[in-house]
Amino acid sequence: MWPVASAYSASISGLSRSSSAAPVLVPGFDPLRLGTNPTTLKWFREAELTNGRWAMAAVAGILFTDALGLPKFWLAGAESYALDTPTLALIELAVFAVLEGKRYEIYKKTGETGVLSFAPFDPLGMKSEEMKLKELKNGRLAMLAFVGFCSQAAVYGKGPIECLTQHLADPGHNNIYTSSVGPETAVTVAVLSVFPIIIEATKTLNPGKESVPYFPW
Repeated sequence: MWPVASAYSASISGLSRSSSAAPVLVPGFDPLRLGTNPTTLKWFREAELTNGRWAMAAVAGILFTDALGLPKFWLAGAESYALDTPTLALIELAVFAVLEGKRYEIYKKTGETGVLSFAPFDPLGMKSEEMKLKELKNGRLAMLAFVGFCSQAAVYGKGPIECLTQHLADPGHNNIYTSSVGPETAVTVAVLSVFPIIIEATKTLNPGKESVPYFPW
């Protein structure tokens, strides 16, 4: 994942450029200019952390059920539970309405989210700069992994462990480019590879102008 190295990215992770936990390798990657507004940047940081935490929990759960041979994660909604699906949905809606409302209320008061009245929520005392950076990077990796798991399920109808086993057995024939969406993937990768060139060209032609968007449009 992209290192937290620029002024924008450093503020996201709560690190400074001088922090030993922040690897200064490349400039911060922010093509959509989400870090230009300090007010919304803090909320985006919390949103990224929250989504990353959900993704880490989801990835761990998917790998756990896949390893034990339990029903695939995309079939979970079809399983029979103590309560029917509409009832479960209503309960989840009510619970999350309370939790999310409280989370936003805490954010408005403290500038960071937590759990109920605890902000920050750190029962194990792990809120060091190094651990915050690790959480951010692992959360980003988990979000990508979750997208990959869903893509494999949609294309192959198989779980991540089975897909990995088949790929390792024959990498040349079991990969995204030889799948049913291989041509579309190749075109997408080719198009996306142009964006870094546009970004770097725009920054080079406008040195020192932070207000200039990375994309010419």
